[in-house]
Amino acid sequence: MSLLEPLAAALDISVAELLSGDYVTNQNKMGNMLRSVFYVCPVCGNVIHTLGKCVVSCCGITLPAQEAEETDDAHSFLIEQVEDESFVTVAHEMSKAHHISFLAWVTSNKLELLKLYPEQNAEGRFRLRGHGILYLYCNKHGLMKRKL
Repeated sequence: MSLLEPLAAALDISVAELLSGDYVTNQNKMGNMLRSVFYVCPVCGNVIHTLGKCVVSCCGITLPAQEAEETDDAHSFLIEQVEDESFVTVAHEMSKAHHISFLAWVTSNKLELLKLYPEQNAEGRFRLRGHGILYLYCNKHGLMKRKL
């Protein structure tokens, strides 16, 4: 096992690529914020954001890209204008077993991500300017979005 990292470095590939036998090439030559991809670690809760699909691992496992679905009644946003910002709330359970892990606002050139924790309210303030996508991640139901 101690030879894996030097061998991967010599071959200019990642250890994950070396172990899987699959060489990954970058097909994403130009990033686009509106094509954002989120990865969430089920072990530690880390949230990783990329501008395209890639190989991401955390806590020893390769993470799948989260596929966003449209919000449903149980995961809907309420947006109120407060001064120069928008106050976004989600009427959702926030227990340790079932909660919203993060809210994110993505436009063509910006990402605002608000990490949430159990026992707090599922709410936050964002500068919702122009067109974009508002995301939420429920630890039971996955990634959801609403285009604004």
